[in-house]
Amino acid sequence: MTIFITGGCTNRQTEHIGLQEPTPTGHTATMYVANVSTLSNVPVYRESGGLVWVPLEETAKSMNYDLHYANGCFAMGGTDAAYSVNMNQTRAMAGDMPVELPQAPKYIDHKPHLTTQALSALFGVPVNWNGERSQVIFSPIDDRRLSDRQNTFPLEQSETETLRAAGISVNKNDLIRFAEGLVGTPYQFAAGPYESTHTFDCSSFVQYVYGHFGIKLPRSSRAQAEVGQSVSVNQLQPGDLLFFYTPGRFASNQTVGHVGIYAGNGQIIHTYGDPGVTLTEFDTYWRNRFLFAKRVV
Repeated sequence: MTIFITGGCTNRQTEHIGLQEPTPTGHTATMYVANVSTLSNVPVYRESGGLVWVPLEETAKSMNYDLHYANGCFAMGGTDAAYSVNMNQTRAMAGDMPVELPQAPKYIDHKPHLTTQALSALFGVPVNWNGERSQVIFSPIDDRRLSDRQNTFPLEQSETETLRAAGISVNKNDLIRFAEGLVGTPYQFAAGPYESTHTFDCSSFVQYVYGHFGIKLPRSSRAQAEVGQSVSVNQLQPGDLLFFYTPGRFASNQTVGHVGIYAGNGQIIHTYGDPGVTLTEFDTYWRNRFLFAKRVV
């Protein structure tokens, strides 16, 4: 579950801080994600002008996101930060893309809240309030469309050990060996630069490995899913990026929540928790979560 803000967020638990705001009228609501009830008895607040304020913690929980806090920044995501907001600021981030919120997040009863309109802008799908039934309804996110997006720089597929992108040649074996040299590096959600933190989340690991070979990739897994060329699972080569959904995130299970690098021989090198960067089999468990693959070099 992920919210990402400029400057990044650290792996700390949510803290309830900030000045007390005037409290609108409180209601108890049920949260629905893709027409599936996820949480009940959720406190929401309505202003006289019609704005409905929804608690961020329950929003993250209902979508099966992790929520992390640092210095006024809240980040949500699965194995990396997909979305982030700063308190009292209208500028938020969806992956690597800035988003302008119609209302800034604020504290109500010492907890962070966003309006349904702000959540709609952040997630890029409608988030609606049904006053008659006291329901907050989140529309599903479907990232399968990202598999069709191709980046603009020229790519050359090769059956040899050399990968090429934008005039840069990368030896596939060298890339995988470099990635394997990072096995055991600790995982940290919304990890900062490796040089200072010596930690990774899933997308910062991929970004770091490719950056070492001169290939600049976006910071988040959802943004990385928009680059490169789609490849069939039957045509995977070492170095291809594999994208997965996080079980329980939206009823559709079609939202990118994790990325790894195909290491060849039916293995993935990636990070998502303990023991940090690891090699795992691209087995039934991961194939059941698999969305699509991209070739970026």
